[in-house]
Amino acid sequence: MGLVTDPDAAARLARRYPRPHRRWWIPLAVVLAVVGTAWLVWAGLHGATKVVTARVDAFDVRSDTLIAVTVTVDRPDPAKGAQCLLYAQAVSYERVGELPVVVPAGGERLTRLEFELKTFKRATTAVVESCRNT
Repeated sequence: MGLVTDPDAAARLARRYPRPHRRWWIPLAVVLAVVGTAWLVWAGLHGATKVVTARVDAFDVRSDTLIAVTVTVDRPDPAKGAQCLLYAQAVSYERVGELPVVVPAGGERLTRLEFELKTFKRATTAVVESCRNT
């Protein structure tokens, strides 16, 4: 492709395909990049700090109405207490028992606890649903 040398054709092409004003989007892009970066940093720091987690290490189905569960709770700040919700599940995936687990403040970051959970039907497993600081 070559350059248009006819001034009338160049004028017609300029009217038909005007050049967009490109300078207005630069400040907008900078502002959006700064806001996006600030939100990303905030979301990462907010979601990654001081989260209490727990896992079921072992369980023993002792009867149709009782299951023994060993849970390890990980608290980033042992000076704060924690509360977790532990539930037992039947072979049909229905909840057959629940127990709010309270971990007192103090002690080590990793705390191993044993519980006996009463159920209204034979349990096949135990699950920690959620944990939070108290």
